[in-house]
Amino acid sequence: MVSAVAIVAAGAAAAQETRKLRMHSAFPTQTPVIGEITPWIAERIEKLTGGSLEVDVFEPGALVPSTDYFDAVSQGAVDMAFGTPGYGAGLEPAMTIFTAVPFGPQATEFMAWMRYGGGNELHDELLANLNLKGFVCTLGAPETSGWMKREINSAEDLSGMKLRYFGLGGRVLDKLGASIQLIAGSEVYAALERGVIDGGEYASPSVDLNAGLEQVVDYVYFPGWHQQVSIDTLIINLDTWNALSEQQQLAIETTCGEATLRTLAQGAADQPAAIQALMEKDGDPEVRQWSDDLLAALESAWDEVAAEESEKHESFARVMASYNSFRDGYADWQNLGYLKPATD
Repeated sequence: MVSAVAIVAAGAAAAQETRKLRMHSAFPTQTPVIGEITPWIAERIEKLTGGSLEVDVFEPGALVPSTDYFDAVSQGAVDMAFGTPGYGAGLEPAMTIFTAVPFGPQATEFMAWMRYGGGNELHDELLANLNLKGFVCTLGAPETSGWMKREINSAEDLSGMKLRYFGLGGRVLDKLGASIQLIAGSEVYAALERGVIDGGEYASPSVDLNAGLEQVVDYVYFPGWHQQVSIDTLIINLDTWNALSEQQQLAIETTCGEATLRTLAQGAADQPAAIQALMEKDGDPEVRQWSDDLLAALESAWDEVAAEESEKHESFARVMASYNSFRDGYADWQNLGYLKPATD
């Protein structure tokens, strides 16, 4: 006869059984902020689950290509992945909106829409259609607008340039005649050095300087009209997610909440030193700001892109409608509640 003590002990052992999950990282784990956070996420999940989940992080290319992981996670070939929602645009075009929107809001407004304006619900719905569950897991600082080998004074100067830009920002520049190439961020330096591209963007100034992009261009442009805030997410195969305990699920969600605040603060704290280092290079590369006329041309092109994508994709139209409705309602508070930047 099996004793009650043995039954309890067997139950406790089963409860402590460790489940191993493989996590793909879209960014090398040595990359400041967006790469460094990945092993932290894995370690935090392990701690919050008391070791019942063991998360093994894999560098880009170890399991799947850097940016090509949505299918693998959807099909269960990889348990989970950390990276940019827009990398799933081939499966669901509206995922680009959850990465960044040209001429969009800063982090506070974006996350207000996500958490309290319907964004999370739409994000969940679209991911569920792909057999995925996901959470916002970083908030990135505004990105450098462009590392360029040529000076740009007008929209016409962009025509014919080979540029690395991601997502909706790339669509805008394509509208103005640039040839857009999606190259993994970790490969931008080599592409610029070899002349494969004439310019492009990667991430925030601190990340870009860590990658050495200032060494292979003559001009660097601000502000980051294409990505005032950048979102990265943790996605999980939906069958895997449903098989987890409530505690394990809560640990993953809580970890992403912590990671979001952590990266928001770290990204903001890292940029002043990066900008100072860039300014101290004595004009090599030259730091430039986009002219008002060029920004107006870019914003007009963005309006066209948004309309075209909404016409082509019902899901894109629904997400944009939610996003725009929230922004319209937020505008009065934004205008009344916040100080305007000082101008000289």
